[in-house]
Amino acid sequence: MDLLPLLATAVGAVIALSGTLLTDVRRDRRQRVRDDEQVRREVCVDFVLALNLAHAGLREVGEASVPADERRAAVSRVIHEAGLYGARERLLVAATAPLVKAGETVFGRLVAIRTVIRAGARTNSREYHDAYHPFAEALWQFRMSVRADFGQPSFSPESVDRPSWSERESCAFCSGG
Repeated sequence: MDLLPLLATAVGAVIALSGTLLTDVRRDRRQRVRDDEQVRREVCVDFVLALNLAHAGLREVGEASVPADERRAAVSRVIHEAGLYGARERLLVAATAPLVKAGETVFGRLVAIRTVIRAGARTNSREYHDAYHPFAEALWQFRMSVRADFGQPSFSPESVDRPSWSERESCAFCSGG
């Protein structure tokens, strides 16, 4: 009995199965990477949207004439309704270290806005603008960190016809005008 054809068939089957298995493993790995990137992208966008929603709510409180105790409650309500704390937790869990660092910076800058609004600052006050402009710059930096994380080139505010993202240069409170 000649075993060579049987052995050749068995070796061929092992090679074919190994190739198929290797292809499947690579495909699964690429899919996991794509899925992880999609989750990170959604987490980052949700965080930016929560920041924007919270900031808009804080501006509304800062533009209203509200007694101090109601103002404190309104500020807390705005932050919670924006879903900011949940979005921040998702960022802390799912994002890369550079994104978390940039996210924590912008979060801290929004907390500074919350603090001055809670203390009674109006949006047309120097106190508000001293907190707002660092927030706007940190938000821009977070966006650029997200772009870098996904391999997208950064761009400057000037490239989209803005002097800066916070527009500090044209701010009456900041330019001395």
